[in-house]
Amino acid sequence: MSVLSGQNPVHLAAAAAGFIVASGVALVSGVPVAWATPHYFFLGWPLMCLVIYLLARAYPERPWRWTLSMMLGQVFSSIFFGGGAMVPVAMAYVTVLSIPQFFAGSLGAKAGLARQSDRVTSGSDVTHNTQDDSQDQA
Repeated sequence: MSVLSGQNPVHLAAAAAGFIVASGVALVSGVPVAWATPHYFFLGWPLMCLVIYLLARAYPERPWRWTLSMMLGQVFSSIFFGGGAMVPVAMAYVTVLSIPQFFAGSLGAKAGLARQSDRVTSGSDVTHNTQDDSQDQA
C-alpha cells in the first residue's frame, strides 16, 4: 500500500471543491468558463483559497499538492461547461489564476505546522509535570 494512499480523499476534496466552485460560478453567471466573470474573482477565489488554507492546515506536508488537485477540478469544469475545446488555454489560465491558492496553502501549512509543534510542546510539558509530581510524592 502506498504511503500517499491515505491522502487520496484530500486530493478528491480539493478537486471537488475546484470543480464545484468553478461550475457554480459558471452556472450562475451563464458563461462557459468561470473566470470569464467577476463572480469568479469576488466569490470563487476567496472560497477556493479558504478551502486550500483549511486543507493545508490539516495536512501541512507539501501543501502545493492540494492546489494542483483544485486546479484539475477547475480544468474539468471548463471542459464540462466549455465543451473541451479550450483545454490547453484552461490549463494555462487556471495555473496563473491559482497563484493566490498556492499562497493560501503555504499560509495554511505554516499554521498547521505551528499547531502541531504546539501540541508536541504542550504534550511534553504534561509528561514532564507528571514526572515531577510523582517525584514529589515519593
